[in-house]
Amino acid sequence: MIDGHLHDETYLSSSARRFRGSRVVGRIYSIHAENTDAFVQKFDSVESPSEKNQIFVSRYPQSRLMDLLDISEIQCYWLTNNQDNGAMEPSLEKLNHFIDATIESGDGIIFIEGIEWLTSLHGFDSVHSMIRLLSEKISMSKWCVYLSISPTSFDMRECARIYREAPLFESNQHPSISTAQQSVVDENPVVVEHSANLEMDLNDDGTPKLVLLTRLPKKGFSKQILQRRILQWRRMGLDTSDIESSLYSEDIDGIYSDYTAIEEKIRRATELERYIIEHVNDSQERTVAFFRIRQLTGLDELEKQYFLE
Repeated sequence: MIDGHLHDETYLSSSARRFRGSRVVGRIYSIHAENTDAFVQKFDSVESPSEKNQIFVSRYPQSRLMDLLDISEIQCYWLTNNQDNGAMEPSLEKLNHFIDATIESGDGIIFIEGIEWLTSLHGFDSVHSMIRLLSEKISMSKWCVYLSISPTSFDMRECARIYREAPLFESNQHPSISTAQQSVVDENPVVVEHSANLEMDLNDDGTPKLVLLTRLPKKGFSKQILQRRILQWRRMGLDTSDIESSLYSEDIDGIYSDYTAIEEKIRRATELERYIIEHVNDSQERTVAFFRIRQLTGLDELEKQYFLE
């Protein structure tokens, strides 16, 4: 028995189906997902006007999420002990404080994953108490919260207790395109020439050759366009951590300035790589140089070494 109910799948299934199809503002829901990819794929099934605020609290950094969703349209926070931009300590107190401050005004949606990890850190009872308290607070707001729940990570009693506070949400919609795919369909014409899935020629060691992409004009520039350009650079093996932090900013002029700075670095890196491919025969020297080029470090030294000989 679970609080007067039979300890079987019939009870769990019935309790999990109480909210199927349409969401209700001021509620907290569970979404079945075994991993981050599966959770993100279900974002599109949640009806949300484009002007609503959307927040994603994840176990993974923004750089990892860029391959999964359009981070220019959703605020991403990384549950980690690292002191980085957009980082949030995996403390129940800190998470509660963040949500309290967020739902005080406005409206929107908060997606939260990592419940299993938080449980391993703080214990199920503490996490369940947080969910119950969150359910009470969210009911007095215009926000909705969606929790990523992996049923295989909890026993049946724990699942029942979670669903009591955060019923399972199952949309009747059948999304035809994922968030990441939609960002490619909506791509601005100025970058259609080079899609995020740009095929690359390979060097002899199997690394992709650097390609100098068309410079993005300031007119029409946006964080969404920059995100796609960053994905292209990353697929060439370039370290884009410096420019990724700019995506947290709302200063488009400042972001564009950061973009032009790294674009110039990549231009220099591309010219260096071409020279090395044509003129450097020592395999070890080439390997070391290619690594430094992709880290976008030591470009001044490499230019002195090869161009001022």
